[in-house]
Order: sequence, then C-alpha cells, then structure tokens
Amino acid sequence: MCCVSVIVPVYQVEAYLARCLDSILEQTFSDFELILVDDGTRDNCPAIMKAYAAKDSRIRLVHKENGGLSSARNAGLDAARGKYVAFVDSDDYVEKTLLQDTVRAADENGAELVIYNYRLVEDGIEKEPYLPIEDEIIDVDEFGLDRYFYKYWMPYKHGQEAWCRLYRRDVIEDNHLRFAPNDEVFAEDTLFSAMYLMHVQVIAALQKPYVYYVQRGDSLMAMKKPKLCRRLMNLSVRLCEYVRECGKDKVLRDVLPVLCYDKLIGKGIRLDPSMEDVYDAMTEMAENETMRSLLRALLGPMPLLLYTLRTGKGIRTQVRARMFAWRWLHGNVRGAAALIDRQEEKA
Repeated sequence: MCCVSVIVPVYQVEAYLARCLDSILEQTFSDFELILVDDGTRDNCPAIMKAYAAKDSRIRLVHKENGGLSSARNAGLDAARGKYVAFVDSDDYVEKTLLQDTVRAADENGAELVIYNYRLVEDGIEKEPYLPIEDEIIDVDEFGLDRYFYKYWMPYKHGQEAWCRLYRRDVIEDNHLRFAPNDEVFAEDTLFSAMYLMHVQVIAALQKPYVYYVQRGDSLMAMKKPKLCRRLMNLSVRLCEYVRECGKDKVLRDVLPVLCYDKLIGKGIRLDPSMEDVYDAMTEMAENETMRSLLRALLGPMPLLLYTLRTGKGIRTQVRARMFAWRWLHGNVRGAAALIDRQEEKA
C-alpha cells in the first residue's frame, strides 16, 4: 500500500501527456503510485505510457475500451491501493509540492477532503489563481452542511472538480462512490464531489494553486454538449436521491431546490445546443416525483428566502424561480424554459 494513488485518464492527448507525467513524477513527495488509464486512445499515448512505465516502477498501466472520462476514472479507482486518491487530467500539469502539501494538510488536520486552487493556462500563459479560496479548516458538522453549500459551493469558492481535490480512498470505497456515466450525467465531477461531501467531517482548504488547467479548443469541455439539460436534470435527481439515502435530506431540504434550479437545470436550459431537446427532457422529467418535489419546494417560502439571505440574490430571482416551477408543474415547459433563457417575450 502506498500513500497516494494518482489517477490519470488518457485519451487523445499525445501532445500534452509527457508534460503532465513529468510534473507528477517530479513531486517532492515520493510515496505514490501513478495509475495511467488508457481509455482506448488511438494516438501515440500508449507508447508514451509504456516508455514512462519502463523507467519508473511507481507507474501502473490500465488499458480499456473507450468509455469516457467517468469510466476511465472508475477503472483507476478499481485499481487504486493508496490511502488517498488524487485525479489529474492528462492535458494538465501540477506543482511539484502538490502531494506533499495536500497529504500534510490531510494528516495534520484529520481531513477527509483537501481542496486546492488552480490556474487557467491559455495560449501558454498561466493566469492568476482562479478560485477565491482561503487557507482554512472547516469542521462541517460544526459549521453546518447547509451553510457550506451556501457559502462555498453555490458561489463556486471551492470549485467542484475532481482534479482540485485530495480524497480519502476508504471514504470512497466504504460508500461505494463512483463517477456516473458521461452520457447520463453532465458534470460528473459535481455529482461525485457533492456525494462525497455527505461523508466528510473536516475539510482543509488551500489557497495556493497546484493545478495548471490547460485550455484547448478540442478538449472535452470545449465541445458542444448534446442533451445537456437532460443530463443536468439527471444529476439533480440522482443527487437528491443520494442525499435522502444518506439521511441528509432534512439538513439540505432548503438547499437542494435552489441548487438544482439555479446551478444545474438553469445552466442546462441556457447552454443546451437544442431547445427542442430541452422541451422534450422537461416534459419527460415532469413525471419524475423527485423533480416534482423540487419544483413544489420552490413554490414554498423558505428555500428561496434563505437563498436570498445567504447569497444576496435579489427579489427577481425569487419571482422568476416561482414562475418557473409553477409553469413546469402545470405542463408549460416552453414558458418555463423561456424564463431561464431570457426569452419571455417569445413564450
């Protein structure tokens, strides 16, 4: 057993892979295994992986048919043996002290989760630290899980990506956590990280950026996202159902309706490349009882009132959210979507 399992999914990144691997192998902390998951890549990446593995015994290779990012990360988790798990995307690179600093933060504070900052890299230029993270230790039980979502999650102060977090592997395995299929759920990082939060007591946050997040035009995030709204609705439903399974539904009763409405479903309506897909998804999901419960909650006073008080959202947000929920519940999906898409005059 090693201290950290670093999992790197690999797919069509031959121009970036060597830099990524070099940054990991140059870590000041040496007690780690590097799991490279070949997700059916068709370029020269397998040869690069094999050459690196021949030179460093800490590297383990996993080969599989192409199944997407979630599938590759899950294959890495299945193979992992470390106390901690860190994910690195194969087109990114990391600071030399990433593992040293995050493991120290976890060990010294008994943290099940360490969250750290990152920099965007555009045209080779490394930007300023992206997240407004402060160095702090958060006792979630004492602070309140609901308050954590209002203060850190919804304003995106701590991010949600898997590659800016150090996880405890026993928490992942004891709770059977895995990434949802990409064709069913968009933002699988968001779902995984939110589900993991249900089992966290202590969070260590680090202000320093350790990841260089490379922006490239052919990346997964830069591509059009078909059926985006449908996949974000699926995320919302799965998250709510998981929260209920974990017995956290009372704690997050007022958080989940506005989280799903404002940060997930609304995003899907605005960014989905096909509004016809949006309408179809909303019509089908209107039969889902979990979704209907979320919409009914938006019609009540507390979720939106607390959202306004905790985040500073204005009265227009409350009015629009209630109209959105009422229209959707009564079958007017085009009118509901228009409120989000800012096309009210066309509804």
